[in-house]
Amino acid sequence: MSLVRALDVSLEFGGNYILKNINCSVEHNSRIGLIGANGCGKSSLLKVLYGVQTPTSGKVERAKHCKIAYLPQEYHPLANRILLKYVRSSRPELLKLERDIEILSEEFKANPNKELEAELNKIIEQYTSLGGYDFDNEIKYVLTSLNFPPETWNYRCGEFSGGELTRIGLANVLLSRSDLIMLDEPTNHLDIEMIGWLEKYLNNQKTPFIVVSHDRQFLDNTVDTVWSLRDSNLTITKGNYSSYRKADEIAQLTQKRQYERQQKYILETEDFIQKNIAGSRSNLAKSRLKQIERMEIVKRPAKQKNIKLSIEANKRSGNDIYVLENVSYGIFPNKELAREVNLTVNYQDSICILGPNSCGKTTLLKILLQELEIFSGTLKVGASLDIGYYDQQKINLDPSLTVLDTIWQLIPDATIGYVRSWLARFGFYENDIDKKVELLSGGEKSRLYLCRLIHTQPNVLLLDEPTNHLDLQMSESLLDALKAYNGTIIFITHDRWFMKGLATKFWVFRKLKTENECYTTIQEYIGNREEAINLAFEKPKETKTPPPPRKRQKRVNPWHMHTRLIQIEESNREYELLKEELQNIHYELSQSSTYSSVEQVKLLQKNMKELEEQMIQKKELIEKMEEEYLELYYQYYDK
Repeated sequence: MSLVRALDVSLEFGGNYILKNINCSVEHNSRIGLIGANGCGKSSLLKVLYGVQTPTSGKVERAKHCKIAYLPQEYHPLANRILLKYVRSSRPELLKLERDIEILSEEFKANPNKELEAELNKIIEQYTSLGGYDFDNEIKYVLTSLNFPPETWNYRCGEFSGGELTRIGLANVLLSRSDLIMLDEPTNHLDIEMIGWLEKYLNNQKTPFIVVSHDRQFLDNTVDTVWSLRDSNLTITKGNYSSYRKADEIAQLTQKRQYERQQKYILETEDFIQKNIAGSRSNLAKSRLKQIERMEIVKRPAKQKNIKLSIEANKRSGNDIYVLENVSYGIFPNKELAREVNLTVNYQDSICILGPNSCGKTTLLKILLQELEIFSGTLKVGASLDIGYYDQQKINLDPSLTVLDTIWQLIPDATIGYVRSWLARFGFYENDIDKKVELLSGGEKSRLYLCRLIHTQPNVLLLDEPTNHLDLQMSESLLDALKAYNGTIIFITHDRWFMKGLATKFWVFRKLKTENECYTTIQEYIGNREEAINLAFEKPKETKTPPPPRKRQKRVNPWHMHTRLIQIEESNREYELLKEELQNIHYELSQSSTYSSVEQVKLLQKNMKELEEQMIQKKELIEKMEEEYLELYYQYYDK
């Protein structure tokens, strides 16, 4: 039986569907990545499956005694709980057995007898079988891997930052003995080493999981199924994120062809009906009319709201942006984070700052902004700098303002039409612009912050985790805009795909005992730790620019492509018919009258199992044909 199954689940808020007729299941071997645009309902779907959100219609079935460990985006353990005691509470069954062992041991000391000894041995054996004597080592391993050194283990949870609280929640979830793990954007507050560690942790354990993430490489390295939420509907694709992208491209193309072909047929048929409904061919026209009325209409493919950003500097800066000579800095009064830093920033550099959490990356940006003083050394700041700073905490956003007013206050003389059009570039449409900032999701706040920052047209960008909470499409748009930007960029990120696409230089800080050292190449930082952080940055070799490739002959016969597409469409129709039959069976099984006949129930259950097996086989066939079609498509168009 499935661990969790959603049957025709819909979720509605204020007349708008967040989820509509969702059917999905989580099996004992599931490794699922849940993706979709910000605000599409990913977190809502997790909450429905977990049971803290009640669907408007449909139902969620959970296996008996199924224990789910759930990490929401915003995690707030009780402030007065001690960190170590809190993560130990992830295994309440062990804590109970420990208390039982302690009580029985004291009783046995006071009054030794065979009955007490047997009972004590039984509980110790149970404690051992549950991994009780290894639990403290597991805690040390997980907390250390998530950058909680032993001296912090007795701190109260209220003493940690928001990102650290999320990591505490992650430790609690990973240490629990659960049947299913649900993680909502767990990588947002992890550095590269922690992300690599989490990938390996998930891959090495057998517990199934669903993870919401916008980190492409993380998804590619961990999941084997992708759930994609779009327009309130869920599509399920076998494979990692890269496989999904290919499959989604062909699915969108197939749906577009099906829609266009059906619309053409409907127009032609309606024209025939209009011309013949009252003539000698009236019966044929009426038959065609009934055929159209019974036809299942193919939906128009949803238009992707492509966000095309453009970032321009209002003026050119000088060639020397920053020069750091023998700089030592940290947190006043006496917490040193780095020393003897010697670095130079030149015009149009694109520099990525890397290093473990709390090593001083954000502090360095604040020093470049001249908001913090250095301890010693020299910091030279270039002339004509107009700096734009992306603060990962977004503290400069006024929660009481609307989205519209947040931008309008920057340009009070602008027309409302201009402000609306500018906001639309960042995905804010219609009712979105009247939302209060305090009601926005993390991704929406990130987009609004970028919207405001880019409008100021700075010639130097200091970006602190700009992709946190951004969905995949927005991250792509931001990367394209930054690559075309005519200014200088210094940024912090743990998104490996993003840094590979943007960085031309690296500043890497590595914690060494109580100090941090600075490295100017990624190779120095990685050293022998490539296995630990799962990175492979190689400096490209200098080669001569190759001549443009010759245009390849189109060896693929377009008829083969057309035939394959027809086969895919036919198989999709057959799959939908099977799905409809399965839904009918679900409906029958939901009726109390069905259970008056035991034979009928057994037959329905047998048919349901056969249909599910047929659907799996059909889906696998469709995926195989789609891959073949996509290969032909790329060959034909020489991609």
